[in-house]
Amino acid sequence: MTKTNYYYVDETGHINNDSTLFVYGCIKSDTPNLLEEALEKLKDTLADDVLLSEYGERVKKNNFHATADHISVMTEMFRLLPHLNFRAYFTVLLKEGTYYENLKATKEDNEIIELMLHKSVIPRIKKNKKEYYKFFFEELEVEKRSLDKILNSVFSSQKKLNFINYEIVSKENPNMPITDYVSFILNKILSSEGNIENWAKSAFDVIKDKIALIHFQNDDSFLSRFANEENTINFKNLRKKLAVVKG
Repeated sequence: MTKTNYYYVDETGHINNDSTLFVYGCIKSDTPNLLEEALEKLKDTLADDVLLSEYGERVKKNNFHATADHISVMTEMFRLLPHLNFRAYFTVLLKEGTYYENLKATKEDNEIIELMLHKSVIPRIKKNKKEYYKFFFEELEVEKRSLDKILNSVFSSQKKLNFINYEIVSKENPNMPITDYVSFILNKILSSEGNIENWAKSAFDVIKDKIALIHFQNDDSFLSRFANEENTINFKNLRKKLAVVKG
Protein backbone atom coordinates (compact mmCIF):
# COMPACT_ATOMS: atom_id res chain seq x y z
CA MET A 1 0.00 0.00 0.00
CA THR A 2 1.38 3.39 -1.01
CA LYS A 3 2.12 5.72 1.86
CA THR A 4 0.20 9.01 2.05
CA ASN A 5 1.85 12.13 3.45
CA TYR A 6 -0.40 14.90 4.78
CA TYR A 7 0.78 18.51 4.83
CA TYR A 8 -0.85 21.49 6.57
CA VAL A 9 0.41 24.85 5.32
CA ASP A 10 -0.24 28.25 6.89
CA GLU A 11 1.39 31.68 6.92
CA THR A 12 2.37 33.95 9.79
CA GLY A 13 3.07 37.63 9.47
CA HIS A 14 2.04 39.27 6.21
CA ILE A 15 3.68 40.25 2.96
CA ASN A 16 2.12 43.71 2.88
CA ASN A 17 1.73 45.20 6.34
CA ASP A 18 4.01 46.43 9.15
CA SER A 19 5.03 42.94 10.32
CA THR A 20 8.78 42.33 10.36
CA LEU A 21 8.60 38.99 8.57
CA PHE A 22 6.47 36.73 6.41
CA VAL A 23 6.68 32.98 7.01
CA TYR A 24 5.13 29.88 5.51
CA GLY A 25 4.96 27.00 7.95
CA CYS A 26 4.27 23.44 6.88
CA ILE A 27 3.76 20.39 9.06
CA LYS A 28 3.93 16.85 7.74
CA SER A 29 2.29 13.76 9.24
CA ASP A 30 1.28 10.30 8.05
CA THR A 31 -1.23 9.92 10.91
CA PRO A 32 -3.61 12.90 10.59
CA ASN A 33 -6.37 11.03 12.39
CA LEU A 34 -4.19 10.73 15.50
CA LEU A 35 -3.42 14.45 15.39
CA GLU A 36 -7.10 15.27 15.18
CA GLU A 37 -7.98 12.89 18.01
CA ALA A 38 -5.34 14.44 20.27
CA LEU A 39 -6.58 17.97 19.59
CA GLU A 40 -10.21 16.98 20.13
CA LYS A 41 -9.27 15.29 23.41
CA LEU A 42 -7.55 18.48 24.56
CA LYS A 43 -10.66 20.50 23.70
CA ASP A 44 -12.78 18.15 25.81
CA THR A 45 -10.29 18.31 28.68
CA LEU A 46 -10.32 22.09 28.66
CA ALA A 47 -14.12 22.21 28.45
CA ASP A 48 -14.38 19.88 31.47
CA ASP A 49 -11.87 21.86 33.54
CA VAL A 50 -13.55 23.86 36.31
CA LEU A 51 -11.24 26.84 35.73
CA LEU A 52 -10.87 26.71 31.95
CA SER A 53 -14.29 25.54 30.78
CA GLU A 54 -15.11 28.93 29.24
CA TYR A 55 -12.00 28.77 27.06
CA GLY A 56 -12.53 25.08 26.33
CA GLU A 57 -16.02 25.71 25.02
CA ARG A 58 -14.64 28.52 22.89
CA VAL A 59 -12.02 26.31 21.21
CA LYS A 60 -14.59 23.55 20.71
CA LYS A 61 -16.68 26.06 18.80
CA ASN A 62 -14.00 28.07 16.98
CA ASN A 63 -10.92 25.79 17.02
CA PHE A 64 -7.50 26.69 18.44
CA HIS A 65 -5.93 29.98 17.24
CA ALA A 66 -2.59 30.91 18.78
CA THR A 67 -3.05 34.68 18.56
CA ALA A 68 -6.54 34.55 20.11
CA ASP A 69 -6.28 31.77 22.70
CA HIS A 70 -6.04 32.41 26.43
CA ILE A 71 -2.56 31.89 27.87
CA SER A 72 -3.78 28.82 29.79
CA VAL A 73 -4.98 27.24 26.54
CA MET A 74 -1.68 28.11 24.87
CA THR A 75 0.22 26.44 27.71
CA GLU A 76 -1.73 23.20 27.26
CA MET A 77 -1.04 23.27 23.52
CA PHE A 78 2.67 23.81 24.14
CA ARG A 79 2.63 20.77 26.43
CA LEU A 80 0.89 18.64 23.81
CA LEU A 81 2.91 19.55 20.70
CA PRO A 82 6.13 17.59 21.42
CA HIS A 83 4.09 14.38 21.83
CA LEU A 84 2.39 14.58 18.42
CA ASN A 85 3.51 12.81 15.25
CA PHE A 86 4.57 15.59 12.89
CA ARG A 87 7.60 17.26 11.37
CA ALA A 88 7.70 21.01 10.64
CA TYR A 89 9.29 22.98 7.79
CA PHE A 90 9.53 26.74 7.38
CA THR A 91 10.32 29.27 4.68
CA VAL A 92 11.15 32.67 6.19
CA LEU A 93 11.25 36.07 4.49
CA LEU A 94 12.61 38.84 6.69
CA LYS A 95 11.14 42.15 5.56
CA GLU A 96 14.36 44.09 5.81
CA GLY A 97 17.65 44.36 3.94
CA THR A 98 18.77 44.54 0.33
CA TYR A 99 17.20 41.28 -0.83
CA TYR A 100 13.75 42.20 0.46
CA GLU A 101 13.93 45.73 -0.93
CA ASN A 102 14.82 44.40 -4.38
CA LEU A 103 12.10 41.75 -4.16
CA LYS A 104 9.40 44.30 -3.37
CA ALA A 105 10.67 46.61 -6.11
CA THR A 106 10.55 43.96 -8.84
CA LYS A 107 7.66 41.61 -7.93
CA GLU A 108 3.98 41.84 -7.10
CA ASP A 109 2.86 40.50 -3.72
CA ASN A 110 1.23 37.48 -5.36
CA GLU A 111 4.50 36.66 -7.12
CA ILE A 112 6.37 36.75 -3.81
CA ILE A 113 3.78 34.45 -2.24
CA GLU A 114 4.10 32.03 -5.15
CA LEU A 115 7.89 32.07 -4.83
CA MET A 116 7.67 31.24 -1.14
CA LEU A 117 5.05 28.54 -1.60
CA HIS A 118 7.21 26.97 -4.30
CA LYS A 119 10.12 26.90 -1.84
CA SER A 120 7.85 25.48 0.87
CA VAL A 121 6.05 22.82 -1.17
CA ILE A 122 8.24 21.44 -3.96
CA PRO A 123 11.09 20.15 -1.76
CA ARG A 124 8.51 18.20 0.26
CA ILE A 125 7.39 16.13 -2.75
CA LYS A 126 10.70 15.54 -4.50
CA LYS A 127 12.19 13.12 -1.99
CA ASN A 128 9.74 10.24 -2.47
CA LYS A 129 8.08 10.65 -5.85
CA LYS A 130 6.09 7.41 -5.65
CA GLU A 131 4.23 8.33 -2.46
CA TYR A 132 0.91 10.16 -2.21
CA TYR A 133 0.76 13.78 -1.11
CA LYS A 134 -2.26 15.54 0.33
CA PHE A 135 -1.88 19.27 1.02
CA PHE A 136 -4.14 21.56 3.03
CA PHE A 137 -3.57 25.30 2.64
CA GLU A 138 -5.24 27.82 4.89
CA GLU A 139 -7.26 30.32 2.87
CA LEU A 140 -5.57 33.64 2.12
CA GLU A 141 -6.72 36.75 0.29
CA VAL A 142 -4.10 37.76 -2.26
CA GLU A 143 -4.13 41.00 -4.21
CA LYS A 144 -4.61 40.63 -8.01
CA ARG A 145 -4.58 36.81 -7.93
CA SER A 146 -6.36 34.07 -6.03
CA LEU A 147 -4.56 31.56 -3.85
CA ASP A 148 -6.05 28.78 -5.98
CA LYS A 149 -4.42 30.19 -9.13
CA ILE A 150 -1.12 30.57 -7.31
CA LEU A 151 -1.24 26.95 -6.17
CA ASN A 152 -2.18 25.76 -9.65
CA SER A 153 0.95 27.47 -10.91
CA VAL A 154 3.11 25.96 -8.16
CA PHE A 155 1.88 22.41 -8.72
CA SER A 156 1.81 22.63 -12.52
CA SER A 157 5.59 22.25 -12.49
CA GLN A 158 5.06 18.76 -11.08
CA LYS A 159 2.70 17.36 -13.71
CA LYS A 160 4.60 14.08 -13.88
CA LEU A 161 3.62 13.36 -10.29
CA ASN A 162 0.12 11.90 -10.29
CA PHE A 163 -0.15 11.51 -6.55
CA ILE A 164 -0.70 15.11 -5.46
CA ASN A 165 -3.95 16.57 -4.19
CA TYR A 166 -4.56 19.86 -2.44
CA GLU A 167 -7.38 21.78 -0.78
CA ILE A 168 -7.79 25.35 0.44
CA VAL A 169 -9.38 25.22 3.89
CA SER A 170 -10.51 27.58 6.63
CA LYS A 171 -9.03 28.03 10.11
CA GLU A 172 -11.55 25.45 11.30
CA ASN A 173 -9.59 22.63 9.67
CA PRO A 174 -8.99 20.23 12.61
CA ASN A 175 -5.22 19.88 12.24
CA MET A 176 -4.26 23.37 11.08
CA PRO A 177 -3.77 24.60 14.69
CA ILE A 178 -0.55 22.61 14.88
CA THR A 179 0.96 24.62 12.03
CA ASP A 180 -0.52 27.77 13.52
CA TYR A 181 1.04 27.21 16.93
CA VAL A 182 4.48 26.13 15.76
CA SER A 183 4.57 29.10 13.34
CA PHE A 184 3.47 31.42 16.15
CA ILE A 185 6.38 30.31 18.31
CA LEU A 186 8.90 30.78 15.52
CA ASN A 187 7.42 34.21 14.74
CA LYS A 188 7.95 35.29 18.34
CA ILE A 189 11.59 34.20 18.29
CA LEU A 190 12.36 35.90 14.98
CA SER A 191 10.33 39.09 15.28
CA SER A 192 10.98 40.17 18.87
CA GLU A 193 13.56 42.87 19.39
CA GLY A 194 15.76 42.69 22.48
CA ASN A 195 14.94 40.13 25.15
CA ILE A 196 12.62 37.26 24.28
CA GLU A 197 9.85 36.47 26.76
CA ASN A 198 10.61 33.37 28.84
CA TRP A 199 7.46 31.56 27.70
CA ALA A 200 8.52 31.92 24.05
CA LYS A 201 11.97 30.49 24.77
CA SER A 202 10.47 27.60 26.72
CA ALA A 203 7.88 26.88 24.03
CA PHE A 204 10.57 26.88 21.35
CA ASP A 205 12.78 24.53 23.36
CA VAL A 206 10.01 21.92 23.63
CA ILE A 207 9.18 21.94 19.89
CA LYS A 208 12.55 22.60 18.22
CA ASP A 209 13.23 18.88 17.77
CA LYS A 210 10.01 18.67 15.71
CA ILE A 211 11.38 21.21 13.22
CA ALA A 212 13.24 19.59 10.32
CA LEU A 213 14.26 22.66 8.34
CA ILE A 214 14.11 26.46 8.36
CA HIS A 215 14.88 28.10 5.03
CA PHE A 216 15.74 31.80 4.95
CA GLN A 217 14.64 33.24 1.64
CA ASN A 218 16.77 36.37 2.00
CA ASP A 219 20.13 34.63 1.61
CA ASP A 220 18.95 31.14 0.57
CA SER A 221 20.40 29.60 3.72
CA PHE A 222 19.16 26.85 6.02
CA LEU A 223 19.05 25.71 9.59
CA SER A 224 18.51 21.97 9.92
CA ARG A 225 18.07 19.23 12.51
CA PHE A 226 21.09 17.37 11.15
CA ALA A 227 23.40 20.30 10.35
CA ASN A 228 26.69 21.14 12.03
CA GLU A 229 26.74 23.12 15.27
CA GLU A 230 26.57 26.52 13.55
CA ASN A 231 23.58 25.59 11.40
CA THR A 232 21.54 23.35 13.64
CA ILE A 233 18.13 24.54 14.85
CA ASN A 234 18.45 26.15 18.25
CA PHE A 235 17.59 29.46 19.89
CA LYS A 236 21.11 30.91 19.64
CA ASN A 237 21.45 30.17 15.92
CA LEU A 238 18.00 31.59 15.13
CA ARG A 239 18.75 34.86 16.85
CA LYS A 240 22.20 35.02 15.30
CA LYS A 241 20.66 34.41 11.88
CA LEU A 242 18.67 37.63 12.08
CA ALA A 243 21.77 39.81 12.04
CA VAL A 244 23.32 37.88 9.13
CA VAL A 245 20.25 37.71 6.89
CA LYS A 246 19.22 41.34 7.33
CA GLY A 247 22.61 42.59 6.18
